[in-house]
Amino acid sequence: MGIERLAAAALLVLLAGCASAPATPDLRAYLERREMCDHFRGEFPDPPDPQRMREVNEQIAVHCPGSDAQLAQLRQRYRDDRAVMKQLDALEPHIETGRP
Repeated sequence: MGIERLAAAALLVLLAGCASAPATPDLRAYLERREMCDHFRGEFPDPPDPQRMREVNEQIAVHCPGSDAQLAQLRQRYRDDRAVMKQLDALEPHIETGRP
């Protein structure tokens, strides 16, 4: 193995150690669901295509309901965990229809 490859491998190991993994399965599941929710929230076609809009709205109905309340609960539960709070603070707190 060349020195460049060895250095690259060492850098990858170092960076992987710095990555913050979700602390619990409920947090991991929420972050995955929220990622899908946010993805589909940004998928509205321009110009509008009725079929695609139906598909997007169906996916939003699957992935987004309860997101605001669950985010608030997770923020309360992990308020003392800086790494988790950094992930949660990056999310919009009110994405569901009719919320401030």
